[in-house]
Amino acid sequence: MLNVYRRNKIVTIANVLKKLSMASPLILATVLVSAPSVYADEAIQSLTGGTNFTSVNNTNQTIGWSFTANDNLSVTALGFYDQTPGNPLSQSHLVGLWTSDGNLLASTTVQTTSPLTGSFRYEDITSVNLLAGISYVIGAAITSPFSDFYTIPGVVNTAPEITLTRSARNGTSQGFSFPSTLTAGNGRIGPNFKFDVVTQAVPEPTSLIGILGLGAFGITSLRKRKQLVTE
Repeated sequence: MLNVYRRNKIVTIANVLKKLSMASPLILATVLVSAPSVYADEAIQSLTGGTNFTSVNNTNQTIGWSFTANDNLSVTALGFYDQTPGNPLSQSHLVGLWTSDGNLLASTTVQTTSPLTGSFRYEDITSVNLLAGISYVIGAAITSPFSDFYTIPGVVNTAPEITLTRSARNGTSQGFSFPSTLTAGNGRIGPNFKFDVVTQAVPEPTSLIGILGLGAFGITSLRKRKQLVTE
């Protein structure tokens, strides 16, 4: 009776281990192939030199910059430049994101005390997806009494996931609207945005073969052990 009990116990453990070893390669492969890694960043990373302005020509207008997405992005917040981050902005600013042909994708109002990241104050938005290789325009309203600065920098550093292409503005006294006039330059940096990038982790074929091989080795070993016990 004791021998039967031990034999059955060993066989039961072997069966469990066999099932786990058969499942593990598939589980590991699925995790490696499908598990995404997500990271967040700001579009404009740093500014150097240049000139600060309070308006284009003392009328209510929208200023900003155009860019091309180098990766598939998810925009999560829109922001406005704060030249003196230690103090609140002097007035709120409406910020928008458009397609290159003027379709408004998202907008929000950045308040004087909106959360600060670096030199920009941000408000979260419902995420908007941007496609790699497609151009977009971001703009912010500059309105009376023109109390806050935007800047045309000497040097602008962006996240590698985007390429800033031109400066943007709309026409005189057009308020908050698509800044369709694009000119050469480093952008009129009032608006900025935050984004997420989602990348897919895919194992190299040799790694996947190795994982499956280990699983097969485990199954073979268990079969041999079971034969030794049951013979």
